[in-house]
Amino acid sequence: MSAGGQEGENTVAVSVKPSAKMVCWTGSDYLYAGPGRKPRFLRQLESYVNRELQTINPHEPELQELKLQVYRDVFGRFIEEFKTYQPLLCAIKKEYENTLVYQQLQIRDLEPLRCHLRLVTEECDRRIRARWEEEQALEREKQQLQKDVEAMREKETVMQTLVAHLQSELADQYLLYQEQSDAHETLIAKLNDLTSCSVKEEEPAHENTEGEDKDPVMLRLALRVCREDLTKAQVELNRIQAEYWDVVPRRNWETLEHTHQQTLLQLERLQGDFDQLRSEHDTLLELHKRGSMHAESDRSITEQMDESVHHRQNQLQSNLLKVLIHSDASESGTLTVQEFRAALRTALPLKSDQAIDALVASAESELDSSNDTIAYQRLYSLGANGKNGEFLSLVMRQSLEDRQLYISQLRVQLGDKGEVSVSDLRAALMCIDPALDSDALDWSLSLAFQVKKEELNQCDTLLDRETVLQRLVSVLPRQD
Repeated sequence: MSAGGQEGENTVAVSVKPSAKMVCWTGSDYLYAGPGRKPRFLRQLESYVNRELQTINPHEPELQELKLQVYRDVFGRFIEEFKTYQPLLCAIKKEYENTLVYQQLQIRDLEPLRCHLRLVTEECDRRIRARWEEEQALEREKQQLQKDVEAMREKETVMQTLVAHLQSELADQYLLYQEQSDAHETLIAKLNDLTSCSVKEEEPAHENTEGEDKDPVMLRLALRVCREDLTKAQVELNRIQAEYWDVVPRRNWETLEHTHQQTLLQLERLQGDFDQLRSEHDTLLELHKRGSMHAESDRSITEQMDESVHHRQNQLQSNLLKVLIHSDASESGTLTVQEFRAALRTALPLKSDQAIDALVASAESELDSSNDTIAYQRLYSLGANGKNGEFLSLVMRQSLEDRQLYISQLRVQLGDKGEVSVSDLRAALMCIDPALDSDALDWSLSLAFQVKKEELNQCDTLLDRETVLQRLVSVLPRQD
């Protein structure tokens, strides 16, 4: 119903959705009403929105899509009613729909990056934990070795204290020995004197008389000799004490020397083990760094190939959507089956008739279309699980099959060569696809041989044929 009227009709039945109908009554207050009152048309639209929203299960996976469809239907009914503004409102609706499709594609492009960021974060956390555990293990080993060295030093200090104690005991024993030796000599001298006196008493009387006259002189001489001998002995004793006060018995000295040598050998062995462990640790760190660098390089190449595959898939979908939008001359968001088939032929010129028919049938099946039109924008809506629908999945599957066929042709062109050079691969690619431009060719060769474009002419590397073909699966420049 237009804003200008068509008010002469009694009723107009408008179908917004197959499962819900709104009956619109014409009259003076259908589109317009006085102050404080809502027009009947507005009340019908609000009632329809509230009724449809209540029928939607809040746990439905496609909840937002279903709610959006309700408002989309209401907006379409509003556009049909105001025919004067219908072209402008249709253009606004189309731009919103295109923007939604574009935003969905952007979200799909960013999803792998988020997954990749999560994987990189987990890998970094794992490396940090591993490095921290290694450092903790080395720190514990270092502390244990320091404890062993401190124990050795304490044991050496105890040994030195024991040696000093033994030296002191030896000096005391030596003094006791000297005293006992002096006492023994004194007793022997006294015994000799007594023996001499007994012998003299047995001599004749005249001799006794003469001996008695000489006895004081002999005694004085003997006393002087004894005093001289005592002085010499005392001097010798003092000299020996001064020179050998810190001397220990040889047996004790050899025992202590052997223990000390064993301690030194054990300390040297522990120091050698520590140096070896530190060297092995440094070697392991170096090997770990090298392995990390190689792993990072391989991971970078794999991520680059995966990104290339994902980029080509998104580019194929985006180009196909652009062709479909360009083919929509009425800007209604729908195409006839013939227009849809012609757009597919334009976007995918190398597809066979059977492949195009399969794509058309897949689109009709996904949309459950019973008439001769296809709402192509709905084909780009994500499913409940966040994946592509039947139509886009078939497009990607056909693209993969075409590329595998291209790889098979390239394998035949390379022949029975076990290893392939840059020139061999360049010639094979040009033979299969003569229209291939130089930039795309250099890009494929650089990713296949993992070198920069500027280094292709100097690259003389020979790679296994199957390795090269496997890398080319994700980078071949041929259009689908």
